[in-house]
Amino acid sequence: MDKFKWLTKAIRIACAVLMAFCACIVFVQVFRRYIFGSVFKWAEEVAIFSVIWITFLASVLCLKDGEHTRIEVFINLFPHKIRKWIEVFDYLVCFAFMMILCYHSVDLLRINGNFRPAASNIPMKFVYSSIMVSGILMIPYFAILIINKIKEKDPKLAAAEETVKEVEG
Repeated sequence: MDKFKWLTKAIRIACAVLMAFCACIVFVQVFRRYIFGSVFKWAEEVAIFSVIWITFLASVLCLKDGEHTRIEVFINLFPHKIRKWIEVFDYLVCFAFMMILCYHSVDLLRINGNFRPAASNIPMKFVYSSIMVSGILMIPYFAILIINKIKEKDPKLAAAEETVKEVEG
């Protein structure tokens, strides 16, 4: 995952900027509502669109950090060798899903992208493109996870090899 340090940092910065932007918009909305009794008509939509982008970008960071929800009770019943290949298969399925998601998000953008919400008048291409962008960003991370999992050694064997090296050295 170190190969994409710059990408991970850029995604983290984008999420932080969007969160700050969203917090500012919501703060201004609350302030205007209670002090002046009026609100910006576009602010709620823009805040929602920011949260959508944050969600999809943060899902890439969760993948990178291994923080997606997983149920490992069943998989942990297997020995490491079998568990490793089940996880490789899992990553391959997810990789294929991201490819399919990216492919079909083009149709989503083409069909629904030109709609504009009434208040903000922002093209929905901006919102729907978050699906494609997050899918494209996840593909290399899944590829790295697959490669790393295939290269992974059995922890018991690795510990035994370390012990042998210490005894010899």
